[in-house]
Amino acid sequence: MAKRWMFLTDSYEGLEKTAVNQLYAVIAGGVSYVLPIKSAEEVTKEELENNNIIFVGKATAPFLTKCKTDMPAEKEGYSIYVGNSAFGEENQMLVIVGYDAAGVLYGCMDFCNKYLGGPVYVDKNIWGESIFDMPFEKELNPWKITAAPAIKRRAIWTWGHVIYDYRKFFENMAKLRLNEIIIWNDVAPLNAKDVVDYAHSLNIKVIWGFAWGWDTSNCKNVLDRFGDQLIAEIKERVLKTYEKEYSHTGADGIYFQTFTEHSVSEIGGKPVAQIVTELVNDISASLFEKYPDLQIQFGLHATSVREKLEHLKKVDKRIHIVWEDCGSFPYNYLADHVEGFAETLAITEQTLKLRGDEEKWGAVLKGMLNLDWGTFEHFTAPYILGERTGNYIKRRQMKKDRAWKLQQASWLKNADYVRQIIATVARFGKEDTIVEALVEDAMLGNQITFPVALYAEMLWTPNRDAMEMVEQVAQYPCVNFANL
Repeated sequence: MAKRWMFLTDSYEGLEKTAVNQLYAVIAGGVSYVLPIKSAEEVTKEELENNNIIFVGKATAPFLTKCKTDMPAEKEGYSIYVGNSAFGEENQMLVIVGYDAAGVLYGCMDFCNKYLGGPVYVDKNIWGESIFDMPFEKELNPWKITAAPAIKRRAIWTWGHVIYDYRKFFENMAKLRLNEIIIWNDVAPLNAKDVVDYAHSLNIKVIWGFAWGWDTSNCKNVLDRFGDQLIAEIKERVLKTYEKEYSHTGADGIYFQTFTEHSVSEIGGKPVAQIVTELVNDISASLFEKYPDLQIQFGLHATSVREKLEHLKKVDKRIHIVWEDCGSFPYNYLADHVEGFAETLAITEQTLKLRGDEEKWGAVLKGMLNLDWGTFEHFTAPYILGERTGNYIKRRQMKKDRAWKLQQASWLKNADYVRQIIATVARFGKEDTIVEALVEDAMLGNQITFPVALYAEMLWTPNRDAMEMVEQVAQYPCVNFANL
């Protein structure tokens, strides 16, 4: 049997504590003894020489001067090394180094996904139970990786009332190295601040979404009434909603949709693109006057504006335009709808350059699961987000697996369409470019389904071969494949 392992930390606070706890839980479950853990500052020379060593910490950790390992060079990046120990030729070492605390967290998550889901089993008898259950009691295969995200803001978009366990939802996002969530509500949840606080503890920004004069039932009414009086009504409602429901929650911004989710291109002879630009700038100016640092995302459906994009160049450059419905998959709800992809790719490139070098760009990608609109009802009072019984979640998962089974098959077939869009965004995008996946009523608060995990991986490495990523993500220990 190989030597025992000792776990060393650089810090046991904040995100690094979360990272250490996650990794410790996995490794401690793979050894037959109580895994010792201590600060790297307190470890003795004898302990280093007589144990295999696990070290987790930031690139600034003094302990790393004793090791020869690659260093991450970008925010949220990390380096992982598995191989011979620096403290004895017969010993092994696992070193996970983050550029920052977020990098430490993502390095630990990636090790659990990629290493324990793949290379550790190479050249071994894959049918042996001990190989799968106790990998740290065998000699580990050498491995190293240095990674940083191609897309810096990696998000999920969802209605809030279909998050059934917000803690598990955010924990699963962290396992996939996602760092932002847009949560849409008719009315803010009663526990909104608790939700934000828990998300922040996992390096996840929270953006609250609500309507600016639009919902699923009154779009035609808004178009018919559009004018100065309606704009004044919307502005008053927006300011009151933000100040009463969201300003106190500690969130990182707001997201809105207005009257563009339709195919009408003109109102009263004026392009919808022009009218919506005027409305958005007017209302946003009022918000920025009182809250100059507020982050605002404008969810814009291309179906009503794509022939008049030039008007949108005038949208306040402090606002992110977040594009939806730009054509075929991955903007389409159905992951098998790929006809017209060349045009979809072209409009993506066009919107990425729409406002020049100062463009704040985002997109909502689909092809996952969405609301059951046949049974949906708007709600008019606050609710508690993300609190459901285990039995309810189990029953809901069984229903959703039926739909997931169909979508995941199309993701397996059409993964490269998603990769091409994300690679294009990475090539043209800026530091604060946002990519969001619509994952609503999809049970991410219970388990991680393959399409969500594949999407998340592509945000980090979109220039890899799509089928290579499919193969790798399919092996992640945290990934579940839906079944009937």
